[in-house]
Amino acid sequence: MIVNRTALKRQSTVMVLFLFIVIAGMASYVSLPRESDPDVKIPYIFVTTAFEGVAPEDMETLVTMPIERKLKGLSGTKEISSVSDDGISMITVEFSPDVDIDDALQKVRDKVDQAKPDLPPDLPDDPIIEEINLSEAPILNVVLSGPFSLKRLKVFAEELEDRIEAVPGVLDAKIIGGLEREIHVEFDMDRVAFYHIPLSGLLGSLQNANVNTPGGSVEIGRGKYLVRVPADFQHPDEISRIIVHQQDGRPVYLRDIATIRDHYKAPTSRSRINGIQSVTIQVKKRAGENVIEINDAVKTLVREAQETLPPTLKVHLTSDQSKDIRLMVNDLQNNIITGLLLVLVVVFAFIGGRSAAFVSLAIPVSMLITFTVLDIMSYTLNMVIMFSLILALGMLVDNGIVVVENIYRHMHMGKSRYQAALEATDEVAWPVIASTLTTIGAFFPMIFWPGIMGEFMSYLPITVVIALLASLFVALVINPVLSAKFQDVPSDDGRKKPKLVDRMMDRLRSLYRPILEWSLDNRLKVIGLSFGFLILSVVGFGLFGKGVEFLPKTDPKRTDVKIKSPVGTNLDASDRLTRIVERVATEYPDVEYFIANVGESGRSSEIGTHYSLTTLDFLDKQDRSRSSTEITDELRARLQKAIQGAEVQVEPAKMGPPTGSAVNLEVYGEELRDLGRLAATIKRAIKNVPGLVDLKDNYVSAKPEIRVDVDKEKAALLGVDAFTVARAVKTAINGFKVGVYREGKDEYDIIARLPEKNRDSLDDIERITISGPNGESIPITSVASISLGGGLGGINRIDQKRVITLSADVSGRLAQDVINDIQTILKDMKLPRGYSYKFTGEQEEQAEASAFLTKAFVSALFLIFLVLVTQFNSMTTPFIILTSVILSLGGVMIGLLVTGTPSSA
Repeated sequence: MIVNRTALKRQSTVMVLFLFIVIAGMASYVSLPRESDPDVKIPYIFVTTAFEGVAPEDMETLVTMPIERKLKGLSGTKEISSVSDDGISMITVEFSPDVDIDDALQKVRDKVDQAKPDLPPDLPDDPIIEEINLSEAPILNVVLSGPFSLKRLKVFAEELEDRIEAVPGVLDAKIIGGLEREIHVEFDMDRVAFYHIPLSGLLGSLQNANVNTPGGSVEIGRGKYLVRVPADFQHPDEISRIIVHQQDGRPVYLRDIATIRDHYKAPTSRSRINGIQSVTIQVKKRAGENVIEINDAVKTLVREAQETLPPTLKVHLTSDQSKDIRLMVNDLQNNIITGLLLVLVVVFAFIGGRSAAFVSLAIPVSMLITFTVLDIMSYTLNMVIMFSLILALGMLVDNGIVVVENIYRHMHMGKSRYQAALEATDEVAWPVIASTLTTIGAFFPMIFWPGIMGEFMSYLPITVVIALLASLFVALVINPVLSAKFQDVPSDDGRKKPKLVDRMMDRLRSLYRPILEWSLDNRLKVIGLSFGFLILSVVGFGLFGKGVEFLPKTDPKRTDVKIKSPVGTNLDASDRLTRIVERVATEYPDVEYFIANVGESGRSSEIGTHYSLTTLDFLDKQDRSRSSTEITDELRARLQKAIQGAEVQVEPAKMGPPTGSAVNLEVYGEELRDLGRLAATIKRAIKNVPGLVDLKDNYVSAKPEIRVDVDKEKAALLGVDAFTVARAVKTAINGFKVGVYREGKDEYDIIARLPEKNRDSLDDIERITISGPNGESIPITSVASISLGGGLGGINRIDQKRVITLSADVSGRLAQDVINDIQTILKDMKLPRGYSYKFTGEQEEQAEASAFLTKAFVSALFLIFLVLVTQFNSMTTPFIILTSVILSLGGVMIGLLVTGTPSSA
């Protein structure tokens, strides 16, 4: 063959190339960025619009629907979903995987621009359009805790934040928790009424006194000067000295009618680690950067910073991705070394010392070539690629063994090194190439796997193909040259005692020969028994096996405990439930850390003080006394019994690409309240299905609210309007932003509002007064009625249809078996006209994956068949060879049955 002949003629060139491969491969291995998951482009675009104070139904009508109407005309969209909640609209556009995400982002921007004329004219800000990037997920959490106030902890966190962001490769360091500084102007409405100051004039005085306005430029003589008016506040004390009114020629200062407090925003969440209040810094990396290097640099920085920080300040490093990556890299290195040693032992036993060395070189050299190619392709050394390299490890020596053993055989025939290398490699070159191509043919179709799962898994076939081609190059180019230079054959004078391996092989042949002879004499029986075994194993797995699951279950490294209390539950009430979780978590020695976040759920679509999330980080697997899966199941049972009146979900962390819930049921209909009742009926009907755990829905029946209904006629007679009433209520309760106070590079809001003691009950709201046109005090009850009520919560839509989603996890059973039981129950349930349901989530992904893998299997068989036909120039021989592929499935099924392992789709 031309390749090996050219290599043998230019042996010096091959040796230099071999040296270059070693140097380049080692350099690439060192420089390849390490990260947990591949940098996969997720085809989702988010459109978020904020409109403070607007109810969910109005957000749906005024904001969500106009934008959706424009977006539905986009090409390449797979699904458009939305959530309309209090003061916010979140629309998610899912595109087909083959759509360029940057192009899709621009198209969404264009469509949103077209929708702007249909949006409310008083919308404060334009919709925010952004994409999702998995590579920007936090790679490390730096958690600060100790005997300090939250304000002080945040100061420490801000000091570390600036230093962490300066670490090369860090994209962002985000502070979670702590108290955010805010300047409060708290009015005494009795004094405001005494001085007859209109509220609008009061707020205007505050806004107009805090300006920093450029005035342009002016030329004086030969110089040009900028003109500006720097009248912004230099210190919070300045605010109290503002003159807001004049009474009988005497100035009325702001301090006369209000108290100025250098305070902080009312917290909407709380954070603790191991039961102690904390502040967290989330470290995010840039795409393609090395997680291990970044995390090591951050850890070094933290250690150095601790020397200057108070000794009682505790710094914990949690959710460290570099630990998992290091473990995988070490596994890869250990497997390479183990593979080398095993190959050396086996080949040394059968062929000899130098041949063993030549064959063993196939593993490291093929790996080094693969690392070089991956580096050229700008790939990272992630979990999928490292798994692929471990998978390919055992196949890398096959070609080398065939070539080197054949050269060894030819030298035994008395040929010279060069002649043996030339003729022996020519003899087996095409079979070796065909063998490699058949293996590549098995993996090649997987490159075209569609969807996010395909993006994630495509790294596996690409890496395996590169490694196999590299091993083929080593077998046809490097191994013949090394053999031609250094191979030797021990002299055999016939008196040498047979080796142990030779005696073992003779014994094995003596056992195998009669079996082979019987098989050849009873060919039909053997074929019948083989196919009968295949059929019985497949049927046996269908009857007694563990079925099929989408992704194999693994022992989780962490578990999330989510609590969803009734809507309207305040932070203190949610905190009390979270402390129950913390108390239970302390009883498990295998839990290293537990981090509680009250007022958060970990999802952008679940917002409110009625949510809480507690993350339990387990010890390393080898240090645990029990399985984390067992602990998770026990926690679920204990917490659901201990916490009543709230939904408790105990969810183990999932590895791999995002797939959705194991059970995800979408119920569609038009009238939301009827839809809610139907979802509740379904929930009650299926909640006792065996194996179904953490059942929840995203329907909010009624959010408690206090309604202020303005009587516009009465208001007009008193010289005010609905806007004046609304602004007075907003200023009193929520506060009205009248400007910002700048200190260095930071800005802090200045908020005008009533003191907390005057706005914490229904009676306080009824005592709110409104400033009339001349500053006179008008009780709010004179122009409006105040009542308690309930409004709709978040409204979810998918493809412009209202939907409620029921989701759950499974435990002890396969998801498909649980879904089959649910479908049996739902068949007997009569749905109202216009209402429907469908299963999505993980099962939808599994169905798509199974359909593709079936096609990929057929395509792989065709490619293998095509290579074999080309090799043998025959139609019969390839069929005989492919029979082994089909019959091998029987062994696979028996293996799954014996080990009790479910098949993965």
